[in-house]
Amino acid sequence: MTASSDRHLTRQHERLGELLFQFRNERGLPQNRVAQSADIDGSTLSRLEKGERGVSREVLDRICGALGLDRQDRLDVLVAADFLTPEAANLLADPDLSQLGSLFTRPELAPDHAALLRQYVTLALAHARALGYEPDPN
Repeated sequence: MTASSDRHLTRQHERLGELLFQFRNERGLPQNRVAQSADIDGSTLSRLEKGERGVSREVLDRICGALGLDRQDRLDVLVAADFLTPEAANLLADPDLSQLGSLFTRPELAPDHAALLRQYVTLALAHARALGYEPDPN
């Protein structure tokens, strides 16, 4: 690992730790209760909150569940943990866009239906351009 990537991971761990600490304190939950509910060791949660370590997505999901986080708070945690980009979190925060994305990942979605849905998306983007909004080229 390079020094730059080490600094990125340290900042990432610190952001995640601060957020987990904030959410736990806002809810008035003791650290040991959250750790127990998430089925992790108390020292693991303590080190996470201090920004001293990273976490797997599975463990993070259990911690979010133990904290009773809503959709937006979970997305904020996933961004802080670097599991999602801020742009992806913004898309997932919108219920309609999130549902549309879920439709495209369903194995039972017929290819001709997927093509039709994509045409609607293309039409919506063309309409946005006609209104003067230029979509991000990425």
